[in-house]
Amino acid sequence: MKAEQRRNLVIAAVTLLTAYLITRVPLPLDLAEEGVTMMAITVVGAVFWITECIPISMTALLIILLQAVFGIQHISDGLRHIATPVNSIIFAGFIMATALSKYKLDRRIGLQIVAAMGEQTDRLLLGIMAGTAFLSMWISNSAATVIMLPIAIGIMNMGDVPARNSNLRRAMTIGIACAANIGGMGTPAGTPASSITIAFISDMIGTEVRFMDWMIRALPAVVIIIPIAWKILLHLYPAEVDVIRGGGAAVRRELQRLGTMTKEQKHVLLLFCVAVLLWIGDSLLPLMPGWLYIASVLIVLIFIAPGIGVVKWEEASVEVGWDIFILVGGGLSLGRGLSDTGVIALIADGFSVFMGDMSGFLVVTILAMLTAYSITFFSSLTATSTTYVPVAIGLAYQLGLDPVALAIVAGMSSCLAFLLPANTPPNAIAYATGYFKSSDMLKNGLLLTFFSALVLSITASVLWF
Repeated sequence: MKAEQRRNLVIAAVTLLTAYLITRVPLPLDLAEEGVTMMAITVVGAVFWITECIPISMTALLIILLQAVFGIQHISDGLRHIATPVNSIIFAGFIMATALSKYKLDRRIGLQIVAAMGEQTDRLLLGIMAGTAFLSMWISNSAATVIMLPIAIGIMNMGDVPARNSNLRRAMTIGIACAANIGGMGTPAGTPASSITIAFISDMIGTEVRFMDWMIRALPAVVIIIPIAWKILLHLYPAEVDVIRGGGAAVRRELQRLGTMTKEQKHVLLLFCVAVLLWIGDSLLPLMPGWLYIASVLIVLIFIAPGIGVVKWEEASVEVGWDIFILVGGGLSLGRGLSDTGVIALIADGFSVFMGDMSGFLVVTILAMLTAYSITFFSSLTATSTTYVPVAIGLAYQLGLDPVALAIVAGMSSCLAFLLPANTPPNAIAYATGYFKSSDMLKNGLLLTFFSALVLSITASVLWF
């Protein structure tokens, strides 16, 4: 047995034993037996998600199974969460990303943004980060990172930038990872954490968050945080050169190599615009209930349908992260179990005792900070949002705050994953370049997480509540 397999086996055994002891040792908590069992299941889910001792999608299925075995939620109800309408948004995002990538429109968009910034290193860094953030709003954070890293590296190789131990290379690669995480929270399609938040709001509050509702709340924070992230990186890692001679020319040559937009690319761009209009349609016109999810299914069909679409099902199905759907379902099932058994109410009571006399702004700030820094332990946007969004909703009811707004604060805060390479795939992808150490990312992340959570708290308090 390999060392990693032994490690995973030990973690699983110790975690399951701990969960069993939780159900057998008397706890000073005002909870029924089902609530205590649900706490034990939550411990299993959290540890398994953090350590990945089994695949994260399998952890989601295990949660649903344990809830059914111990009578907390019928198996049909648990599995029904996997078919949540919110997954249609994620599905549409995967299909659109496949089309943009197939026809190199994503790369063209990124290059156009960088080309507009000139050859000054500080402006190029901002352009790279802005391009990454924009792409990340519509395609996966990982895909945006993979697209923009080669562009940034190619530009740096054009200038007199040291291959190793270079501040500019540190700033560029860390900046791309941070921008991917920041941009992802800009739309419901940008990251599963956003979709999970919308699902909890629908399930626990009964309110439907529209596409534009989310963007109106999220975009101001994204637009403010990107320049802050840029300034922090420039301060921590001042570039060795002020200008990269030929960097702008390299980008323009790459655009020339791509040539003028083809008929197929124009077709994809048209479908992309149609998709955005469909998503925001219910914010412009009074349409049927659940339009966001109906529109997402329509988007999938128009991108794949023969004669209209631009990708084949065989191509798209390879790119779709099917495990994400199971993960979302497991997270929603966990949240429902915690709510139904009174665990969330108990946690919210504890928070409300501590925060009862605080102002709304201070409550929002503490929640944002706590959620954002917790990503270090959960190492997953979905696991972090799954944990904190239901608690935020319960806390809002306890303190008389807007539960929708507080849930979105928690959901967006879970995207502020800037601390360690293991926190998100974009961080890991950037780290793989070898241009920075974990300590470099941590130094930047400690500052950026604080200021990002603060910006989110201020924008939420001023614009949302």
